[in-house]
Amino acid sequence: RSGLKKLIFLVEGDPNTSEAAESIKTACFTTEILEGFDVQRTSGLHDTLRKYACLTRAIAQYYKLHLPEDHSKLSGVCPPFNEFIKRCQELDKMTVSDVFSIQLMQVPQVTEEVAIAVVDLYPTLVSLANAYSLLEGDVCAQEEMLRKQSNNK
Repeated sequence: RSGLKKLIFLVEGDPNTSEAAESIKTACFTTEILEGFDVQRTSGLHDTLRKYACLTRAIAQYYKLHLPEDHSKLSGVCPPFNEFIKRCQELDKMTVSDVFSIQLMQVPQVTEEVAIAVVDLYPTLVSLANAYSLLEGDVCAQEEMLRKQSNNK
């Protein structure tokens, strides 16, 4: 939808160190195979910054080789701003809540209905994390939080 030929999804850190390692690996696999992304993994922030720098240099080099020095005289390289805005408005917009729903559905036994119920209460991961943090690490209370709130609806 974006017009880009190769979409990259970056995963920072080692998923094996997380309690949700299998879910993370499944999400990466799904993103790569079904969604067509090139999933890149980095070991941490330093490695991520190095990867971004490398990608930036590669993009700059590509355009340096493929565009004449005075590419401003060419038409069609980049659309005029008004055309760009029009094209963007025609795209299906994905909200943060949409992305959060998709992430939730990567968790085993979380169906679309469950994800929608969670997002109705907590539209973003941050809002859910903030609600959890108010429970000050009480795991039982955290596990019961969504169940109780969904029963009150």
